[in-house]
Formats: sequence, structure tokens, C-alpha cells
Amino acid sequence: MPEQTELAEQTEQIDLKYAISVMDDNAPANGFSENSVLIRVCDPDDRPHAGLPIAFSADNGAMVLARDAVTNHFGVARVGVVSSRVGRCTVTAYLDGEGGRRSAAVTFTQRRSGLTISLR
Repeated sequence: MPEQTELAEQTEQIDLKYAISVMDDNAPANGFSENSVLIRVCDPDDRPHAGLPIAFSADNGAMVLARDAVTNHFGVARVGVVSSRVGRCTVTAYLDGEGGRRSAAVTFTQRRSGLTISLR
């Protein structure tokens, strides 16, 4: 009878670092002007980690323009956020398979008219 050998799959656990940043803030709360947030993922030596799935959500009535993204070759995933409600909202990035999440706050401002009338 031939000898059977079991092969064990080795997986390397990598400790990743995550940083979330607000790129665009204070957009008018008109339902189409965007604030944007990005998350950067890197290894302990600050090398970008590409291909990591990221899920995004927002609270306070805001809507993320892409619920899912994947980090690019710079280790970055970006999402736009729109709202019709004036105020702050929290955008959260969930790191798929890593069990982590990071959040950042953006602000939507009162709509401003582009028309200025000056009386003399």
C-alpha cells in the first residue's frame, strides 16, 4: 500500500496598517455634490497592500456612491458620499476578511445659491 502524505496549506498572517482620510469635505447637501474619503492599507514596512476588498457605509441619511471597492496598487480605496441632509455623517470602511474597520466624519453644508443680488 502506498504511503499517503498530507499536505498542509501554509498561510502567512500579515499585520496590516490602515489609515482613513477625508479628501473632500463640506459639500453642499444637495444630493449630488460629493465629499470623499479614502482608506490606505499597508504592511508593517509601509508597503501598499493591493487587492484588499473594502466595504463602505455612511450614516445620517448619507449615501456612499460605491458600497464595495478594492485597494489599488497604492493600497488605496476611495469612495464618494452624497447627502440631502445638512450636518455631519460618519463614513465607515470595513476591511473584508481582516475584521477591522475605520471611520471618518464628513460634513454636508447648507445649500448656497450661485446668484448674488446687490442693491444700490
